[in-house]
Amino acid sequence: MKGGHLSAIVLSAGFSRRMGRFKPLLQLGATTVVERVVDLYRGAGIDDICVVVGYKGDEVVAALDSRGVRCVMNPDVEKGMFSSVMAGVRALPEDCSGFFVHPVDLPLVRPATVKALAEEFSTFPDAIHHPCFDGRRGHPPLLPAALAAELADWRGEGGLRAFWAEGNRSMRDVPVADEGILLDLDTGDDYQKMVARLKRADIPTDRECRALMAQVHRLPEAVRRHCDAVAAVAMELASALSRAGVSLDLDLVRSAALVHDVARDQPDHAATGARLLEDLGFPRLASVVRVHMDLEVGPKPVPDEAAVVYLADKLVVGHRLADLGERFERKLFKYGTDLQAVAAIERRKRSALAIQAAVERITGLSIQTLLRNVDTEGGTIP
Repeated sequence: MKGGHLSAIVLSAGFSRRMGRFKPLLQLGATTVVERVVDLYRGAGIDDICVVVGYKGDEVVAALDSRGVRCVMNPDVEKGMFSSVMAGVRALPEDCSGFFVHPVDLPLVRPATVKALAEEFSTFPDAIHHPCFDGRRGHPPLLPAALAAELADWRGEGGLRAFWAEGNRSMRDVPVADEGILLDLDTGDDYQKMVARLKRADIPTDRECRALMAQVHRLPEAVRRHCDAVAAVAMELASALSRAGVSLDLDLVRSAALVHDVARDQPDHAATGARLLEDLGFPRLASVVRVHMDLEVGPKPVPDEAAVVYLADKLVVGHRLADLGERFERKLFKYGTDLQAVAAIERRKRSALAIQAAVERITGLSIQTLLRNVDTEGGTIP
C-alpha cells in the first residue's frame, strides 16, 4: 500500500441506548464488535489504531488488551459522537498523514474497502475520501492529517457532516462493492441481521456484485447484460440439480455468474478476475471464476458450482440462449486454421457437452425443457 503513515480512530464511547445492550462488546462471529473493527484495520495494514472509549471504558480496554491498540478516554461522552472524534484527533501521532474515522457500530466494512480508500489517498493526499456504495456515501471517511488542527478549533453544530460542508474542502468518492459501509448496528433487529449476514460474508450480495461490475470496474452494459443472463441460466440449472439431490451453494452459483467476466477487458480475464476476487476477500468465488473459460471434467461428472457456471456461460452468447453445437461450430469455423485454438475449443466443447449430459441425466429433463422459462432478454434478473 503506497502513501504515508495512516491511523484509524475507532469511536467506541457511546451509551448504546437504542440497542439496549452495549454494542462494542456484543459477540459477532468469533469476536466482539469492537475487536472485529480493530481487526479490520489490522488486516488492511493499518498499524496505528486508536479506540476512543467512554461508557464502560474499562471493559472495552480489557477486551482489547491483546490487540495492541491505544485506548483514549473521552471525558465528554455526554456531548455526543463529535466529542469522541475530537478525543481521537487529539491523540493522533505526529507522523500521521491521514486518519480514518470509524464508528464502532459499522462492523461489517470489508478490508478491501479500507485498502481502496488508502490507495486513493496515496494519489490524492489533500482530499477527504468517502467510500461510496451504489451512489451513497458511507463509513469510514479518510481525512488528511492536515485537517486535524481545523477540527480541533472547530465548534460548529452538526458533527462531521457540517464540517464537510463548511469551507471549500476537496472531497473524493471512492466506489466500493461493500454494502457494509451503510449498515449501522442500532437495534436488536440490526444485530440479528448482521449475525446472519456474517455467516455468508465470503459471498457478495447481488447489489455488491452489480456495484463491482458497474461502479467499481465500470464494465460496458453488454458485458453486464451477459453476466445477468448467465446468472439466470445458472440459477435455473442449479435449482433443478438441487431439487434432484445435488448439493450446491446457490448463492455461490449466482454471485459467481454475476461477476464471472469482471476482468473481461483484461488479458487472460478468467485468471485475472479470480485474482481480483481473491484480493477482495472472495476465495470461493475466485475458484469458480478461474475456470469459467476452460474446465476439464470426466465423462460422467456430478456438476458442482464451477461446472454449472461453466455450462451456463457456454449456453449464453451475448445475452441470448445458444445451442452448444451451433456455438462451438461457429468457434471452430472462426479459428479453423489455428491448430492450438481448435484443440482448446474441442476440449471446452467436450466439457460443456459432458456437463450438459450430466444435468439432463440427473434431472431427467432436456436442457431445452429446463431453460424454457428463462428470460435472458431483460438485461437484469429478478
